[in-house]
Amino acid sequence: MSKVVIFGIDGGSLELIEQWKDELPSFQQIMENGVYGELESTIPPLTCPAWPCMFTGKNPGEIGMYGFSGLQFGDRYGSRMYSSSDYHSSSLWKSLNDYGKDVALLNVAMTFPPHKINSCMVCGVGSPPASEAGYTYPPELSQTLDKVVGGYEIIPPVLLTIRGKEEEIAQAFDRVLTKRVKAASYLMRNFSWDLFVCIFFASDSIQHYFWHHMDASHPRHDSNNKYKNVIKAFYKKIDNAIGTLVAELPQDTNLVIVSDHGFGPMPGYFIVNKWLENNGFLKFKDRVHQGRTNSVLRKVRDFLMSHLNPKSVRLISRLIPEWLAMRLSVRQEQKEKMTQTYESVDWPQSKAYAMGVVSSIFINLKGREPNGIVEPGEEYERIRDDIIAGLKKVTDPQTGAPVGFQIFKREEVYHGRYVDLAPDILIVPHKYHPSSFKADSEWSIPALSGGHARQGLFMAYGPDIKNTGDKLANLKIYDITPTILHMFGLPIPDDIDGRVLTEIFDKDSQLARRQVVFSRVAEKHLINKKIAALKKIGRI
Repeated sequence: MSKVVIFGIDGGSLELIEQWKDELPSFQQIMENGVYGELESTIPPLTCPAWPCMFTGKNPGEIGMYGFSGLQFGDRYGSRMYSSSDYHSSSLWKSLNDYGKDVALLNVAMTFPPHKINSCMVCGVGSPPASEAGYTYPPELSQTLDKVVGGYEIIPPVLLTIRGKEEEIAQAFDRVLTKRVKAASYLMRNFSWDLFVCIFFASDSIQHYFWHHMDASHPRHDSNNKYKNVIKAFYKKIDNAIGTLVAELPQDTNLVIVSDHGFGPMPGYFIVNKWLENNGFLKFKDRVHQGRTNSVLRKVRDFLMSHLNPKSVRLISRLIPEWLAMRLSVRQEQKEKMTQTYESVDWPQSKAYAMGVVSSIFINLKGREPNGIVEPGEEYERIRDDIIAGLKKVTDPQTGAPVGFQIFKREEVYHGRYVDLAPDILIVPHKYHPSSFKADSEWSIPALSGGHARQGLFMAYGPDIKNTGDKLANLKIYDITPTILHMFGLPIPDDIDGRVLTEIFDKDSQLARRQVVFSRVAEKHLINKKIAALKKIGRI
């Protein structure tokens, strides 16, 4: 049976690859001798929930993740960061392991903390900064990778929130990308695998930071800048990485390339909580205690990131206590900013609030929020309708034209067991990205100039794949898991949201002739028990 390799390009844009394909020989060969198309991402198009949704085949309403963090209620408002323990659905690798298949994972988001897996796991985005001693399975693999690549890094210790760091950021992600390729090559050669997954994250951060240098239409673009080709250069480096790794694969390997979302210009943030305040839905207290300790820690972190070289920062991160390292991370700072925002809200006077890096809106609902004031039913629906109507009238501060946000009620987007955890209103990023942090204005211009788009990329190439160069349509992020299961001849859970992409298979291949088979989820536990019993007696 053929092996399958998935290369993930975080934030990969098919539009850019098509534009530059003559300078991207690996991508060009795959597109011309395989099939490809845009891959529609989740709402919102974020690294989390997009990668977890891809690798479960289910929408956020079934897995319970709607961003990097979720609501956490007790006697106060707050949020918590998601981890691998929050997968409320079976992952692709667990399904394959259940049927005796070996899976090797490298740099897949939201897999920390690592867990036992047939073969190996190296965690990706979502791992805390002090995880160097515990980001792999088996545990001792981290020490091996350090020796193989010269100090393995999940994400380089640089801040994208500070302007003027182009040289440092480009060099840091170049270094990490080089190490990722070395790690992938090592794992491919030294571990058993039927499915190998490697995610390249550098493309996401580089596009976030350098987009305005490339895009002449961006309001911050300077035609004389020397960084206008940095994004293209990184696509060329990823193209070269894929070519290098593909050359090491067995000839019968089928290759799939995917992204969690696409990319586009982002001139600034739309501060949703400020808009809610200005429109009478949210009230802040007059005086807010911001927390001196957190402020001092952020200043320490900013100094370290700005003045020390990357090697020194990595050394310090290994020596300082984990609680301090967590507070020095951008991820933790975002959580603290959200907590400070919640603490500054006058909840008995507030009907709605925004949460998340890409904002979603929650109604301050009685019976759900600690100090909810909005009655479920008619009042709840009226407030949602009023907020949506108001947001649709928001105009671009530069042109005066409507911004054009896509806005949805949660039941219009999600379904499943965990819809009750979803935001009440969702805003899809379009040009200006919605942000929830407290600010003095409805508009903010961050250091980042590129933002996520829903149109990602998909490519497939190999002995069982059409070699027609067809550009396909109607491809969704939920389709990847059922398609991979089918490629291994395994049944598709009948509660999955995606479909098998049968149109990618060569008509003479076994995969094209093979019937798509479904399994009843209610029977899955019995199947797993039977498989475990057969393994125990050596029949599998």
